[in-house]
Amino acid sequence: MTNDMKRPDSAPMPHATAGRAGRYIPGVTRSREGRGELIVRAAFARFDIVALAIAMGCVCAFSLWAASVILLVKGAPPGVSVGPHLALLTNFLPGFSVSWSGSFVGLLYGFLIGAVLGGLIAFVWNVVHHIYLVLFVTRRHFAGDL
Repeated sequence: MTNDMKRPDSAPMPHATAGRAGRYIPGVTRSREGRGELIVRAAFARFDIVALAIAMGCVCAFSLWAASVILLVKGAPPGVSVGPHLALLTNFLPGFSVSWSGSFVGLLYGFLIGAVLGGLIAFVWNVVHHIYLVLFVTRRHFAGDL
């Protein structure tokens, strides 16, 4: 649509604005307040809780699985257990062991632990930034800057 086209209520079309993510679109000017708001929104962007939980779950799962597999492939001298330090995780993760089947159990545990930590980190990040922004805007409002 162009600016010459009319909307059904016969009001002229406004100038193009930035997309959902606040991307820069050439030819679109913003007021000084609008740019400041975009900077604040970008600096204090929210984390997607589910996305961070899944991402951290995958990273932790792969890390625990890879640590087990690397130790199994590397092997150990006869009479010595494989990965005695990593095997200490059996105290906290029932069913986990430094073995091929235990590495897949570790994959599941790693995903669960990483997902919980990722979700918790995203949640705390979002709450802390929300509280900070509310206090910042409230302070500016009472100071008369708005």
